[in-house]
Amino acid sequence: MSDRPTVTTEGRTLNEALRLAATQLGVDVAQVQHKLDLSHFRNAFGGATGVDTVKIEAWTRDLTEVEGGEAARAWLAELVSKMGIEATVAVRIRENRHADLRIDSEKARFLVGKQGFTLKAIRHLLAESVGRRFPDWTYHLDVTGGDRDRDRDDRGERGDRGDRGERGERRDRGDRGERRDRGDRRDRGDRRDRRDRDGGGERSEADVDALKRLARKVALNVKATGEREIIRKRLNSFERRVVHLAVKEIDGISSESVEQDGEKHIEVYVLDRDVVGEE
Repeated sequence: MSDRPTVTTEGRTLNEALRLAATQLGVDVAQVQHKLDLSHFRNAFGGATGVDTVKIEAWTRDLTEVEGGEAARAWLAELVSKMGIEATVAVRIRENRHADLRIDSEKARFLVGKQGFTLKAIRHLLAESVGRRFPDWTYHLDVTGGDRDRDRDDRGERGDRGDRGERGERRDRGDRGERRDRGDRRDRGDRRDRRDRDGGGERSEADVDALKRLARKVALNVKATGEREIIRKRLNSFERRVVHLAVKEIDGISSESVEQDGEKHIEVYVLDRDVVGEE
């Protein structure tokens, strides 16, 4: 970086600061490398302070540092176009030749597929095609957009349906007929108890407020650092929904449910919606 010209920009979000830097450097946003000006988040005494903007130092990447990510973005854009789906494909180039890719579409559910099978297939094809051309690159692919985001808000991710520990829906199916024949009201009470354990029951305002504070704290930290962060606290589907909605209130930040070691957690990240142009 020492022999490359640098610029300092400030924006309401990281995306805005990156766009300003790209304009000043005269390059595409995908070619901008940056680091956060951490002093921007500290007061005169060295303590942390809240600010409404992000300040960065930026410079132009070498083309060899972005070619693997750009190749993946172009491949995905062509793929969704051939599927007849209107979408925006964005890429964020990170260090060590890693690219975060995102497909944003109002028809996101078709790209995700039942239980995520379509998305898994796309990830596999990406690795087998672009990944073989650029073996030293790694990729992370996500899909966002209207239908999928609404599903996530209402129920957590669709994968919750298959999680017996959280919903217990499949267990219910086996004994519905028996309950219907008996007409036993105690079974309905059991179902209410099960919903309470799995997140469908009442929550105190204090519990909900604590979850919201946790979500905002993590979201603001992600906004300040630009790095993804996983909330590893064990949460049920109701609690994850509270966190997802609270994170959305922070400008430029989003979240998704991810599975690790058989449990669902929430990953919070900067929403780079305008990192690259539309196809």
